[in-house]
Amino acid sequence: MTGREALIELGADLARRAGANPPAVYDIRIDHEALGASDNPALLVYVRHQALLRSYQGRYILLPPKAHAGSILDRLKGHYDPRAMMELDRLRADLEDELITPLVEEARSAGAAKSCADYIACLVPSLAAAPPNEFVTYVETTPEREHHYRNFLVQSSVDLLAEASASALGVIGEFGEPQSALFRILIDEFGYGTHAKKHSVLYRSTLGGFGLDQEYNAYWPLFDTPTLELHNVIHFMFQSPRNLFLQIGFLLYAEAAYQRSTSDHFRYLKRYHPGVDAHYFGEHAHIDIHHATMIAKEVAAPLVAKFGEEVGSEIVTGAELTRLAFERAGNHMLAVSRAFEAASQSGQADFGMQGAHAMPGRCRVPGTVVSGGLPLQIGGIGCLTDAAVFATFPEACVAREIRANG
Repeated sequence: MTGREALIELGADLARRAGANPPAVYDIRIDHEALGASDNPALLVYVRHQALLRSYQGRYILLPPKAHAGSILDRLKGHYDPRAMMELDRLRADLEDELITPLVEEARSAGAAKSCADYIACLVPSLAAAPPNEFVTYVETTPEREHHYRNFLVQSSVDLLAEASASALGVIGEFGEPQSALFRILIDEFGYGTHAKKHSVLYRSTLGGFGLDQEYNAYWPLFDTPTLELHNVIHFMFQSPRNLFLQIGFLLYAEAAYQRSTSDHFRYLKRYHPGVDAHYFGEHAHIDIHHATMIAKEVAAPLVAKFGEEVGSEIVTGAELTRLAFERAGNHMLAVSRAFEAASQSGQADFGMQGAHAMPGRCRVPGTVVSGGLPLQIGGIGCLTDAAVFATFPEACVAREIRANG
């Protein structure tokens, strides 16, 4: 197991590499210092997920949206120094075994009963018959919906501000006609070369409508553990060629599910926030059912026909892994919203961002709160004025102490 001492050592090294006040895109720090004061298991899992995602993000080409003081060439040389990156990546396989492999095995068991063809045949009808998105249904019932929805946008930004970058790693190489079908989907995600139509750019416009920061990783301190877990699962599939068929399962499920979920979000925004640009969700609701059909007919079916049902079983496992990861993250976010509402109703919480994303204090998980402690920022929802109530929140929730000058 990747223990506290290894993570503390790694975190200190990452902090040195990042330097003082780095741009968000080059801020590779993790919360290693919190581990020095606590051996809480939930905190340890959180920092492990942080370290794993930092390793994965090292594959991304990143530039800050605005020029900063100093040489950009020096920054790139330091951020992408191969020896320093290898030191971070040294822990990756162990972290994957600890954090992701158990989820893969759970997904493999969940999908074992159906062939790939049967799974595909049932997928879209089952999604169409499902009730509306539970989180969207919830926020429609509360007058504080804007704050809960802002948290949804914050938690989703870890992936959507670089949308399809992980899956782009899955199309390089040479593996026949399915590669070309996957590439056609990829270029849709990147707006067919028109920057204004790139999906991550559309998402930035939605963020701007809620007054949120649009820089990649700007909200890193506010990401909950299930948020990091979800996107680590995605990277686990796409950053290793050995997981090619898991990747196809991800795309199969995600494209089919996005068509339904983005329709729910599009309708929600049009009804409750008509002044916000909803094109991101409208575009997905329009195109993703076509993408799901492409994956089924032009990628999954030909590969199963060529290589056999063991490939089909792996595709189903990837789809089920994706379903489970999204469900875990979605259920967690809904539980956090409900816990915050309860705290607000008892007079122990105020809605609003509080500026904590700009001046993040020490991270806390529910098992580490102390009575009389500093107020705590909960994602993009608001502030717990009584820190002790955080003990009633889901175990995987992460909060930030709000400093006096925050």
